[in-house]
Amino acid sequence: MGKQQRVLVLGGLGFIGSYLSRLLLKEDYQVRIFDKLYGSRNLIADIQEKVEIEEGDAERPEDILRSLRDVDIAIDLIHTTVPGASMQDPAYDVQTNVAAHAGWLSQLHKARLRRIIYVSSGGTVYGIPQKNPIGEDHPTEPISSYGITKLAIEKYIAMYANIQGIDYRICRPANVYGEGQHLHVGQGAIGVFLEQCLKKQPIEIWGDGTVSRDYIYVADMVQAIVQLIAHQGVSRVFNISSGVGHSLNDIITIIQDDLQIPVKVNYAKARKFDVPVNILDSSRLMRETGWKPQIDMVDGMRIVYNYFKTSLQTNASSDMP
Repeated sequence: MGKQQRVLVLGGLGFIGSYLSRLLLKEDYQVRIFDKLYGSRNLIADIQEKVEIEEGDAERPEDILRSLRDVDIAIDLIHTTVPGASMQDPAYDVQTNVAAHAGWLSQLHKARLRRIIYVSSGGTVYGIPQKNPIGEDHPTEPISSYGITKLAIEKYIAMYANIQGIDYRICRPANVYGEGQHLHVGQGAIGVFLEQCLKKQPIEIWGDGTVSRDYIYVADMVQAIVQLIAHQGVSRVFNISSGVGHSLNDIITIIQDDLQIPVKVNYAKARKFDVPVNILDSSRLMRETGWKPQIDMVDGMRIVYNYFKTSLQTNASSDMP
C-alpha cells in the first residue's frame, strides 16, 4: 500500500519527525522531509539516503508549496515555540506559527494533496480540565500562548481543508518522550530529569511536583500517526496518550526506585501557565484504528536512560586526547 503514496513530513529532521520518517519507510511509503535551512541531519543519519530532503523557510508559503508537489499525504510537525518560550514572546509565536500556516494553507488548492495530518498538543489545547481523563469533545480553553496557537492552527487546517476538498486529521498527543529528544528548549521532563541525573546535577521542578501529565513513548506516538494515514472513520480529532497520569514527583520516584539512580531535587516557584493535571483519553483512537501503546512508563524511561548513558560515555571518549 505504502509504495503507492508519497508522504511529506514537515519538520522531519526533528525528534518526532525522525522517528516518523523511519516508520514510514518501514511501512513502504515514499518519504520526503521538509525542514529549515541547514538543519542538523544527525537524527536521520541512518535513513538519509532513503528519503528526499527539502530545505526552506516555513514562513515562506512558496517553500512549503514546493515541498508539497506530487505529495499524497502531508504530516505537519512544524512549530517554532514550546509552552514556556511562547509566553515570553506571544507575538513571535503567532507570527511564526499561525500566520505562517495560514500563508500556505490558503494555497493548498495548488497541490494534489489528499490528506493533511496536523500534530497539535493534547497537553495544552484543553486548558484546565473539567474532568480527567480528557476526551476530544472536552472544551478547549488553553491558558498558554502555545496552546492558543496550536488550537488556532487546528481551526485553519479544518477550514481550508473543507473549503478545498482535502481530508484532514488532527492529532493531540500527550507529553512525548524518547531517545534523541532536544533537552535544552524547556520541554521534556523525563529526558531533562534523566540527563541531569547522569550529570549528577540537581533536578529543578517548578512548583511542588504535583503537576500531573500522561506521557507517551515516541515510537508509540508515531505508530498512531501512521495509523491515521489510512483511517476512514468519521472522526477528525484524536488524542494520543497512555491514559495513565504521573506527577513530576512520580517521575522522581521511578528514577530513584526503579532505575536505582540517586536524585537531588530543587523546587522552584510554580508557573501560572502550567495546567495542574492533564490526562488524555485515547479510547477514540483505539476504537477506530486498533492502536494501543506498547511501552509503559518504567520501561520507556529505562530505554531513554540507557540511551543517554551510552551517549554521554561516547561523547566523553571522543573528547579524550
